[in-house]
Amino acid sequence: MTTGRTPFTVGIPVLNEEAILVPNTERLLAYLDTLGRDYEVVIGSNGSTDSTTTLGVDLSRRFPKVSFFHLPEKGVGLAFREFVRRARYPFLVSVDMDLSVDLTFVATAVDLLETHDIVVGSKKMGNQKRSLFRRIGSDSFLQATRLLLGLTYDDYSLAAKAFRVDVLRRFVDRINEGSSYVLEICYLTKLAGGRITQVPVSCEDWRQSKFNLWHEAVYKYSHLLRLWPVL
Repeated sequence: MTTGRTPFTVGIPVLNEEAILVPNTERLLAYLDTLGRDYEVVIGSNGSTDSTTTLGVDLSRRFPKVSFFHLPEKGVGLAFREFVRRARYPFLVSVDMDLSVDLTFVATAVDLLETHDIVVGSKKMGNQKRSLFRRIGSDSFLQATRLLLGLTYDDYSLAAKAFRVDVLRRFVDRINEGSSYVLEICYLTKLAGGRITQVPVSCEDWRQSKFNLWHEAVYKYSHLLRLWPVL
């Protein structure tokens, strides 16, 4: 398909997603086919121990637009760094395998990336059906980022984020194994005078988190404090 519109890469990190990997990939592909742009889907396993790897390899054989890789180490940041390295197209859109965020974000984001460096999908601005505990935790972290870094974006979770790949490659060495790369890349891009916008998204997510939420909170706040002296 050659449309004259900028093609894009979708990156999906997975950890032990054997139950939903195949049906949700097929659902995603059906949606992406309606957008009128060339695209690729890159699925990256970080530390999966179930049949995710076997199913992912099979998907890459069945669908020419799907590629799959497996990393033995856990670490969603490691998978994202690999997406940045492997992306064949100028735009990279990050989604979760559970597709808990409305897929219309993808269409909105790739349109906005024509004139912006980063598009932040914000559950707070839109509609979110998540546990009260997770919403309170997110709100507290957002307040801390405003106070310490002066950032006014409303979501630093992994899904529903879109980036120009050239921006990501400028900062790829700052992406570690953890999940704070969204915050760090937004912060560094803002400092460099980049163009960031955010849009509301709808999210319904009642699944148990793949992260230990207490350990994740300690990690994220520690990372936030390490960024603070950059001001």
